[in-house]
Amino acid sequence: MTHRLLTAAFLLAAGMSPLAAQVADTTRADSLRDTTDYTGAFLKAQQDARRQIPVPPRIGAGTLLPSAARLVFGRDSILWHNAETVSDVLTKVPGVFLLRGGWLGRPELPIYQAHGASSVEYVLDGIPYQPMGQDSLMVDPSMLPLSFLDRIEVERLPGLLRVLMFVRRHDRSVPYSRIGVASGDLEIARYQGVLEKRGARGLGFTAAFDHFSVPAQPSASGDYRNTQGLIRFDYIPSDRFGVVLQYLRNSPNREAVLSGGTPTDTLSRARAGTRTGISARVFLARGGPSGLGPRLDLVVERTGWSDEIEKDSTRVLTDSLDDNGDVVKTDTTYALKEHRRNVTQAGVIAGYRTPAASLEGSLFWRSTWTPLELRLRGGIAPSRWFTASVDAVYLRHDLGRVNSWVTGRAGVVLPMGFSASAVWRKGYGLAFPALRHNLAQDIDDRSLIAGWKSRPAELEVSYTSNAGFQPGGFAQYPELATMSASGRTNWITVNARIAPLQWVILDGWYSSPQGTRPEGQPPTHSLVNATLQSKFLPTFKSGIFNLKLQASMENWGTGVLARNSDGDPITLKGATQMRAYIAFQIGAFTAFYDRANLLGAGNQLGYVPRLGVPGYASTFGVRWEFLN
Repeated sequence: MTHRLLTAAFLLAAGMSPLAAQVADTTRADSLRDTTDYTGAFLKAQQDARRQIPVPPRIGAGTLLPSAARLVFGRDSILWHNAETVSDVLTKVPGVFLLRGGWLGRPELPIYQAHGASSVEYVLDGIPYQPMGQDSLMVDPSMLPLSFLDRIEVERLPGLLRVLMFVRRHDRSVPYSRIGVASGDLEIARYQGVLEKRGARGLGFTAAFDHFSVPAQPSASGDYRNTQGLIRFDYIPSDRFGVVLQYLRNSPNREAVLSGGTPTDTLSRARAGTRTGISARVFLARGGPSGLGPRLDLVVERTGWSDEIEKDSTRVLTDSLDDNGDVVKTDTTYALKEHRRNVTQAGVIAGYRTPAASLEGSLFWRSTWTPLELRLRGGIAPSRWFTASVDAVYLRHDLGRVNSWVTGRAGVVLPMGFSASAVWRKGYGLAFPALRHNLAQDIDDRSLIAGWKSRPAELEVSYTSNAGFQPGGFAQYPELATMSASGRTNWITVNARIAPLQWVILDGWYSSPQGTRPEGQPPTHSLVNATLQSKFLPTFKSGIFNLKLQASMENWGTGVLARNSDGDPITLKGATQMRAYIAFQIGAFTAFYDRANLLGAGNQLGYVPRLGVPGYASTFGVRWEFLN
């Protein structure tokens, strides 16, 4: 009874407490309701994601060329190829042999038609990408930031490739971001991130990073780390005017790879330092988003390199005099006494484009190495059946040396899917302009290309005749010190693709010198891919799903790759490398698995003698892309 009375008294007190307090609740019944119009915000976000805003035009991408002169890799192609580096992308170009130093993180130097590392030129957003580092002779494209790039265009010339790289251009007013995480054997780690924001009034901001770490194999040397960063500010109020400021940083740290036994040989040299590049660009145009009409670009860049390797370990080739008349050790046109190297270059690029013609000229000044660079190019396409172009290049180097050539191209489109084109390059060229005593050589290279294309199949056959050439060695591989001069060399290259079913693709290429085989590239080189790719549209009608399974086989014959410092030939034995790639995409999410050397640990024949590829070496990872 007592318990019931206490309970009743408590409930009565609780019920009367508001009256006793005499505090009125003046809060409106609906004042705490969430009045945000989520449907309206979602529809506006979708509308903003579809609305394009002005972006900087790509420098050099608007020149008219015959169809066989240029290979284009868009962002989707880059992401869906089994490409870990820019070097990997270049292996898709028929005739390119990649000097892979074994596993990831080692040097990857492309060779094209036995012209050495100087057979490839690199241009980043219209500005020539100069080699900087311990040797300052050649660019190692494995250290270029592939995750920052949106498009790669490769112009093919006899004995020369010109690689145009373009950083991503965000053309929506909503933010864009991408993150990526990858790992693999031997505790490989790769982390990527991008954030881009563009405003409707033209202001834009981009920040990106890419960190790649490859520990050495057990009981071996050769750790590799590289952290790259990009910061860009731009003001693009319209298609007619814009300003871009960009900062790019690259910090490779690659240990030397040493052989076992006594004495110990250096198979791959160390490379450690920091490269920074600050660039500015202003463009004026009248053609709008079509790209037609006149355009003027003004660019300037300051590139610096700071070594982190002791001076005594740096390669020395010759003595020279500095400005005070003192003898200093130099490996290139740079003095090594401070281990800091800087290059300033400024240029103007002017062009005019119509639907049937293009004309472009560029003039660059540099503080060292190549003080003057002048290029003129024009193209015409009076009908869809015929295209012709002419390029003229003039490079003036220090000590009065000149590098110049003229290239003429012409191509016709024939009935029933056939096409034909011809290229002739004539002039003088230097293998390594940065070396003081490197002299110009005659260039007289020609190429004939025949093609056929239908919906399920493509075929391209080219015959190239290159004049004799003296390529340079590969400083990053000490055993590949020099190469003998070659006589005139003829090359046969076949590139084919067939898709018997929409989801089955077979493609590949074959390239080999005819007659006398030059040093510097193995003969009978081929690369074949078998790909299964499907979106499973009957199941995923929106196209949100994509699956790719690819197996690749690369094969080459035995040949002399180079000579050591004593002049003895270094023979690369014929070998076969097989690779598998699996990737699937669900909306903005992508996952991949890449496995090299499927023949296993017993296959020790790599791309460079004594630097074999580990058996079943693999990488795997995921990427997410977010819009708004």
